[in-house]
Amino acid sequence: MSAGSSEFIRRHRWACLAAVAILAAATWFLWPIAGGGSGDVAAVGDDTFMPVSPALGRQLRDRGRGLVEMTPAQDWCALADGLPASDLADVDLLVIGVAERGDCAGDPVRAVLGELDDRGIEPVVVVLPGELTPTSDVRLVLTETLLGPPGELTMPCEWWDDCLPEGAVQVRSAGGDLTDIGTDRVARMIAAAIG
Repeated sequence: MSAGSSEFIRRHRWACLAAVAILAAATWFLWPIAGGGSGDVAAVGDDTFMPVSPALGRQLRDRGRGLVEMTPAQDWCALADGLPASDLADVDLLVIGVAERGDCAGDPVRAVLGELDDRGIEPVVVVLPGELTPTSDVRLVLTETLLGPPGELTMPCEWWDDCLPEGAVQVRSAGGDLTDIGTDRVARMIAAAIG
């Protein structure tokens, strides 16, 4: 084999490896669309829940699902008002991370759940520690298991955590906001509940 032909083979080998790497990266990013899961999960929440959305998107992508983020709703009344106009044509599940009832007539929780039932969308209600649990028969994500009660700043490590020597991780800041670890834990619980 001549030096020219071995150089030709070496160059093409690197080009083939680069093409495979690019194809692998594109497949990972486009998998929810290519796999038919694009938009099959939507999420709506209040200001407390919204920081969870990026972590939830990553968790769902790893499971081959897409995530549609809706306009935030500060309470169930606002969600009940805005939901009928929402475009949820390709959505199978709606993750709801809204704590407050709000000030409106009637039962906004029942109105939201009824609207979702009429549209064939399954609700997944996220209950953060200290919040009231809806009494309706829906799929609930009770986050106190991995976040602890309100005011708890640290929790024992889980297998996926990068642990401190004390064997605990900080799930909330001193101000009570969820840390990156806390939002990751909520996202993992939601993704596990969805499947």
